[in-house]
Amino acid sequence: MEGNLALRSPNIYRRLPLLCTAMFCLGAGLEYVMCKTGFYNVTSVREGQREAGAKAEDEEFWMRVTSRREARARMVTIRSE
Repeated sequence: MEGNLALRSPNIYRRLPLLCTAMFCLGAGLEYVMCKTGFYNVTSVREGQREAGAKAEDEEFWMRVTSRREARARMVTIRSE
């Protein structure tokens, strides 16, 4: 289209400072809410529990593997009595 109905290209440089300010304020507000509600504390505790559970499962797995290997070694060992 031409004339008054033509689509104008947006001037990003004029709106950029307002956009940056709005995004900064939004991020700061979100960070404030997360700190005040204890979000980071809850998340770190859950991560620690998850890590401890995974470590316990891993240790249990390797204990079973070791016991199976020892049992096989006892079965294969030739006894000369």
